[in-house]
Amino acid sequence: MNFTTYQIIALIGSVAAMAIVFGLGFYEGLRKGKREGLDIGYQRGLQAHRYELQKARREVDEAKHHLTISRLNAAQALEAPTTELDDCRAKLANLQTRVITENDANQLVAMADKLSLAADTFAGLGSYDQAIAARKLSTSARALFDRYWQTLPVIEVEVMA
Repeated sequence: MNFTTYQIIALIGSVAAMAIVFGLGFYEGLRKGKREGLDIGYQRGLQAHRYELQKARREVDEAKHHLTISRLNAAQALEAPTTELDDCRAKLANLQTRVITENDANQLVAMADKLSLAADTFAGLGSYDQAIAARKLSTSARALFDRYWQTLPVIEVEVMA
């Protein structure tokens, strides 16, 4: 089998053409594989990032929920002492309006003196029933005054508002 020059050149050309076609096919397959690999990796990366983002959002929502619960608990904890303090202030104001002041005590003494004078006047006029009633009222006024002076140190309380 003798090959002619043209046949050898044709064989070399066909082998070279096949090598070029094979090389181009291999190169395009490699590029396509890389592109698909990158696309798959990108998609997986997006899925991973979506998962991480959803997880972070859930954690933020959970933290906000815990913060709201904490604030609610703190508000409830402050509400009871505040209500108790308001009740105590109302009771104190009520007691302060009911207590006898120094001016009231001085007027009691003046009334007791006037009632004693009235009792002496009634006794001098011979109206002994009126004199006894005036003496009792005078004694009661003096007793109220004495009670005021006995309780005075207890009532004098400094209120921190």
